[in-house]
Amino acid sequence: MSDNTDDKRFEKCVDDKMLREVEHFMLREARLLDTEQLKEWYEQMVSPEIRYVVTCTQLRNRNERRYTLPDKVYIYDDNYQQLGVRVTQFYDPQHWRVDPPEQYCRMVTNIEAFETDNKDKIFVRSNCLVTRARRAYEVDQFFYTREDLLIRSEQGNLTLLNRTIDYPERSVQGRNMLILL
Repeated sequence: MSDNTDDKRFEKCVDDKMLREVEHFMLREARLLDTEQLKEWYEQMVSPEIRYVVTCTQLRNRNERRYTLPDKVYIYDDNYQQLGVRVTQFYDPQHWRVDPPEQYCRMVTNIEAFETDNKDKIFVRSNCLVTRARRAYEVDQFFYTREDLLIRSEQGNLTLLNRTIDYPERSVQGRNMLILL
């Protein structure tokens, strides 16, 4: 994740037509994940070259010097095969998460899309809030910023090539992080 708004990735916004296509992609993705259509999401919206990264950053004082360890800790660093295992696991009737089922509600907002050096790739930044409910007393919320790289497939549709999420909590406040963000 970049803290620098002068970053070159944010220089040239896409046109309105492309922005609308990107927004449609993001909203369709949210719907598929919310309605537990993970197989469709994986097969139709994810590139086989995907890198799916979720990190958390320890927030320290800006002048903190006593630690030399990295600020970032990887929660996920998945490729296409690893994401496929996670999707397959979801459909296993023995998996504890599927009974009782969980309900999801995703909000994707502040979507910005930018041109890259490659005309088939689009850099996208968005903010998200996911609520996960399982039973009346098990409700978790996850908020985060995503930086995605979308690529146009040979079939002409957008697919997710890279997702980077810097999760803003050092430890997960919910029961677990078994969720596709």
